Amino acid sequence: MKKILILNGSLGGNSGNTEFLLERLQKKITSSEVVHLKDLLEKKIDIKELKTKLQNADGFVFTSGTYWDSWGSPMQYFLEAATEFEASDIFMGKPAAVMITMHSVGGKGVLSRLQGVLNTLGMMIPPMSGIVYSLAGQLALETQSSFAEDFWSLEDVDIIAHNLMTAVNRELTYKPWPVDHKDPKRLWVKE
Repeated sequence: MKKILILNGSLGGNSGNTEFLLERLQKKITSSEVVHLKDLLEKKIDIKELKTKLQNADGFVFTSGTYWDSWGSPMQYFLEAATEFEASDIFMGKPAAVMITMHSVGGKGVLSRLQGVLNTLGMMIPPMSGIVYSLAGQLALETQSSFAEDFWSLEDVDIIAHNLMTAVNRELTYKPWPVDHKDPKRLWVKE
């Protein structure tokens, strides 16, 4: 069975709005494990411990709330720490989905930027594998507004699960570009 690693970059960890999306997702992808990146930021786990989980994963789901038009600081910390794995077998060609929550604005930009970062790290972004679930969308759906179909819904989480697993189960071979793995933290700016 293929393993999916869910990386929750929300500030709320396992108690925020994003957790509701994760619960629904885990019903569809039973071979998944959640890592709350808040624990990485708070030094309860380290990147070396997480590296093994990343290596053993066949695909990923990245989640975060929206904070000042960006992802949560736990996600940012993870991305900075994981830079040393760029274009390595840890990420190369593995499918990744993204789920973002937001109150009202900024989430679509967060989704698009995060998908771009993940692709640059070496991951594949399957079609229809990103969602922004918003308070505004939920309210529109609850009131059965005529424009409710234009908002992502909880049912779209099921589509993300399906498309991610479709991508995970295909045989794809990609080549990485050369990356300096010896010293990713090298100082290069000089006066």
